Amino acid sequence: MERLRDSVVLVEGKKDERALEPYMESGKILKAAGRLETACRRASEIFSNCRGKAGGEAIVLMDRDSAGEELAVITKGELEANSIKADLETRKRLMAILRLTHIENFGKKYTEKLEELKEN
Repeated sequence: MERLRDSVVLVEGKKDERALEPYMESGKILKAAGRLETACRRASEIFSNCRGKAGGEAIVLMDRDSAGEELAVITKGELEANSIKADLETRKRLMAILRLTHIENFGKKYTEKLEELKEN
């Protein structure tokens, strides 16, 4: 979770953005769906304006369905074309830990996991 709080995170759409907003502190969420090139350009601008924000790395947090997998690969390529390192590992770990398929369910799954941990 700490990786998300201060990072630049690319998500697919508005529902995903709303799901993550409560968990972000100084990080930025950029919607990629429909405007991937714009989102990647904005990520590049954030890094150049903030000098080293998140170490020039963006977390790619797309859904774990076929469309999300495809968009994650495309997004990685676009980010790297803009000299930004794409973090797909955080996505993989979060999805596994929270048993999450769609980012829009992040809040619910995160709360469930916290409750599960309290019980154990």
